[in-house]
Amino acid sequence: MRRQDRYILNGALIAGGTMILADIFMQWIEHKDKGVDFTWESYNGMRTLKRTLISAAVGGGLGYCYYFSKIREEAGFAFNSDEYLKKILTVEHLKANPAAYRSVIAYRAKIKQWMADIFGNRLVSLPEDTGSFIKRTAIGSNYDLDIILPFKRDSYKTLDVMYYDVYDIVKEAFSDVAEITKQTKAIGLTFENNGNPIHFDVVPGREINNYAKEKDLNLYVNPYWMWGKSSSFKTNVNIQKSMTLNNPRARATIKLLKVYKDRNRLPLPALIIEQCVVDALSEENFGAYTSQTANLLNCMEFISRKLEQRELKDIANSNNNLNAKITEIDRICVANQLRKDIRRINENPRYIKEIFEC
Repeated sequence: MRRQDRYILNGALIAGGTMILADIFMQWIEHKDKGVDFTWESYNGMRTLKRTLISAAVGGGLGYCYYFSKIREEAGFAFNSDEYLKKILTVEHLKANPAAYRSVIAYRAKIKQWMADIFGNRLVSLPEDTGSFIKRTAIGSNYDLDIILPFKRDSYKTLDVMYYDVYDIVKEAFSDVAEITKQTKAIGLTFENNGNPIHFDVVPGREINNYAKEKDLNLYVNPYWMWGKSSSFKTNVNIQKSMTLNNPRARATIKLLKVYKDRNRLPLPALIIEQCVVDALSEENFGAYTSQTANLLNCMEFISRKLEQRELKDIANSNNNLNAKITEIDRICVANQLRKDIRRINENPRYIKEIFEC
């Protein structure tokens, strides 16, 4: 919840709650003065409700006034938005908690080795890391480890047989120590490690032509509904992995937008963030600036424009429309939120704290 909303809500709750107690007490006094017993039957709940609503409205207004006074007061303090964003990136760095990071790496090594041992003769190459972890765009507060299982063309007759065979083998091996779930294209494994979950997305894929040379795979896609039809999905592992290669400014901006998305609970897929940021910071568009704040705001503007389009082509599969991952209503709401936050930050640079401190 944004600070402004929090101040308004707290003001309304405090004023409304106080009025409830005050009116009940006043009615008790009034009954006592009249020599009448104060009971549920004689209690005027409607009067309390009306007074509470009025008090809550006044309290909310006072909360907003207090918020506005704090903003005016803070405007006189020194503030460097780039330094603030740098602190967020430091806190969200995967190695900010070295012990947890080492544990995650150890789990990953064991899982990959187990998969190489079990599926080795059917794989065209060893299990590969993919996703935000290998692209170095993962944030410490929320990330998964993605592992691709690239099977040979002749390993399975159909994609659904491949997917369910991997699922059954994984479930048999790990169901006692992990939660196993079927996802759209992946098989999820969630382990508990000292009270902290470690989540893996295992993605089985079948070689299309020459995987060693082209890195193209066909994935099985689970239907969204029980009565829906399954399908296939083509992806290129190399394109996905190299998206942010040698692009540290894009990686930093992607991380910040992922934090922004999580803290504001926006239905914005990570793949849209990653692809749009790389595109936005290209020479053809905004370019990469030394100011992290400028990069962030430019990318927010770029994403808002892309969300308003019907199509956003996946660079790893031109037939895949990334904007289809979210509803039109959600796309409009997210685009409006992005533009609203950009405007308020431009009016008051300190407002950038508001969009992250939710």
